[in-house]
Amino acid sequence: MNLSVYNDKKIKVFLTDGSTFEGFGTYNSAEYSACEFGIDANCLQICDYLIREEEIEQVELIEAAPSIRSTEEEITMLFSVKRSFSDHLKRWEDNELPDKYDHNSFEYSAQPTQEEYEQALAFQKERGDTFIKLEGDFPLENDFGLPADVTLTMQLSGSADGWTVSDEIEIRKPGYKDLMAIELKHFGPLYGEDFTARNADRLYEYLDFRGAYIGEKLVGSYYFYTSNGFTCVDDLIVDEDYRHRYIATTLLKHAVNEAAGNVVFLHADEDDTPREMYEKLGFRVVDRLYEYLCTDIGALGR
Repeated sequence: MNLSVYNDKKIKVFLTDGSTFEGFGTYNSAEYSACEFGIDANCLQICDYLIREEEIEQVELIEAAPSIRSTEEEITMLFSVKRSFSDHLKRWEDNELPDKYDHNSFEYSAQPTQEEYEQALAFQKERGDTFIKLEGDFPLENDFGLPADVTLTMQLSGSADGWTVSDEIEIRKPGYKDLMAIELKHFGPLYGEDFTARNADRLYEYLDFRGAYIGEKLVGSYYFYTSNGFTCVDDLIVDEDYRHRYIATTLLKHAVNEAAGNVVFLHADEDDTPREMYEKLGFRVVDRLYEYLCTDIGALGR
């Protein structure tokens, strides 16, 4: 059975023991499975479930609505242009924010060669960039020594009816100055105030924001984007001085209600605490983005 044809497809997998799994599949070769999981077998992975080839009786393709990935690509294309770079690499370029590595990355469709990687590295150095980022839908067998991370796409399964919310919070579109203040407070120490301000300014121009207000104080915010029956919720911020007051759940419930029946999804780092909160609310992992990022390319190869 050629499991690789089911990579990034919505599928239903029938196992020999009579059980079934349904979702977006990721193909893992025997070599990768052995290295990553200690399993010497070709496998299909659905969310956190790893299914050996020998366990599979049948795989059925499911016709699905436009995927979450197509919606995410639409969001990216609000800011960046996708260009061919080499046989296995595409490059996303954002001329207005060339120092934002999420908007200026290399997307791989297969394992890049050493030559392709060196070309990408040289391209970044010629531009005067201090970073390089490779990203794709599957883990690289050769990561070229780049630090790796995984961003999860989590889709809401069920409703938000039982969530605890705060009656003291009013949800409305945040004012520009209010949003800038909370973005600088939250992200400024991490990325610098200049970059944070430029990034927030651009997001505010292209995306819809909602803010949580207690009185006239903005204490939390998020942005959203809707297309093809999907709503992406991202950049969820809660003011550190107002935590443990159900601000995040109040914002998310408002997002779900405003989505009006659309499929709602968001992003989370694989190892960060917010993932646990999202899981408790009923969000489930449906996709992964594998990211290889170095923010100091001068240190590579030392």
